[in-house]
Amino acid sequence: VTQNNRIINHNKFKVAAATTMSKHSSDIEKDLPYHSGPIDIIYGVESPVKLSDVARNISSAKKRRRPIEHLGFLGCRFCDDTRKVFRLLGHKLRRIRDVHDLAIHGVPNVGNEELALLAPFLNGNSTLRSLDLTGTTFDAQAIEGVDRFFRRNSSLERLVLGENQCVGDEGVETIVSALMQQQQQTSRKRKRSSGLRVLAIESCGVRHGGASSISDMLRHATGSSLRLLELSNNDIGDAGAEALSGAIVESGHRLEHLGLNNAGVSDRGAVMFGKLLKSNRSLHTLSLQKNAGITDVGASSLLKAVYDTDSVSSIIGSNHVLRGLSLRGCSRISRNLLHLTNQLCGRMLCKEEDLIRLKISKHMASAECGVALEDFDLELMPRILSFVGKASGMASLFHTLKSLPILYTHYDPEAFQPEKVLDETMDEKEEIPASNATFLEQFKLNSRRARKYYTIFASLVPERSAMLRYQD
Repeated sequence: VTQNNRIINHNKFKVAAATTMSKHSSDIEKDLPYHSGPIDIIYGVESPVKLSDVARNISSAKKRRRPIEHLGFLGCRFCDDTRKVFRLLGHKLRRIRDVHDLAIHGVPNVGNEELALLAPFLNGNSTLRSLDLTGTTFDAQAIEGVDRFFRRNSSLERLVLGENQCVGDEGVETIVSALMQQQQQTSRKRKRSSGLRVLAIESCGVRHGGASSISDMLRHATGSSLRLLELSNNDIGDAGAEALSGAIVESGHRLEHLGLNNAGVSDRGAVMFGKLLKSNRSLHTLSLQKNAGITDVGASSLLKAVYDTDSVSSIIGSNHVLRGLSLRGCSRISRNLLHLTNQLCGRMLCKEEDLIRLKISKHMASAECGVALEDFDLELMPRILSFVGKASGMASLFHTLKSLPILYTHYDPEAFQPEKVLDETMDEKEEIPASNATFLEQFKLNSRRARKYYTIFASLVPERSAMLRYQD
């Protein structure tokens, strides 16, 4: 048994006897070996738990009138019948002033009957903030017996129902319906509610129907507080993925984590999430591991939302909020795409500006020469050429131009017509290059003529003082 910043040994833990009950409250405080304040009672797998130990510890908290911050049964085994333990919990916990966190995680033989015995506590509780029932085997019928808890408790922030294939779509629908009713009652009474922030229903036999129920909750005010949604190892399929992505888009939801590992999602669902990511700026992690139906088509759609290589501007306008896009275990996606996804979407602690620089640098390393100039005004080209020539020399400038086949072989028949533009200092009898000469051939003259023809070339650009700002 642990307590805030202290440990309580079961063997040394003493509770005031029945005769002590008549003592003054200060005398009871002296008999108890631990400090006042919220209590944590946690049982693990080290040794079987006795019913008498559970009763003594809970009774001690009740006598001290202290709230139980954490009450956890983590994979433990009981020396007595499990039903007796849950009957005791249902009876004694409802008399505790505050219980904030209850975890029954991986405890064997916890089914419908045990949950029904715990119902007196749950249905009468309004302070529980976290409920973890992972590894139990109760079904939708048992959930209906505790739906009053979901309808009345406005303090619930975290609900975990993992590894229970008996829940199914019907169980999820019961929970979601009760939570939505609770939100409506809270709004009507104008009470403050923190709202559900974590909903983890992993490996619970949920299919398309359950995903649709959760989508309805996301559209409702109940889902506005949700930040983490975990539905891995449930066969929701593309229909469920489409319903979830549509609900997030329509509601402008602020969901930060969405887990759909091994959820039967294929390219159709991945494309829908790709469309979602183009506009969504709240989702930090999207996990789609072990979805064998996703191929390069779906992966490319997801990657385009965070790394749109149509231009430098499109890269800057991509989604840089999503830091965790996981496609591991999707066997039909090529290694190159998986590697690129891990490079760009595996940097949770990277600043946004650093991530943008990384994406642009990676694109420039593989893009065609000159792609960085796509968004510049053509009128700035002489200035750009001049800068490159001054910085690296004319030989380097022309070597760069020669590496561009399109520019090297291009000519503009109208650009060098003598009747269009003539410098006053030029001799009209001087020979003008043929109009079908290439761009570089027009400058293959002696230095005097080259300067004159460059003057003609530069004079075609209107003079604007604003260009001076780009000179450096």
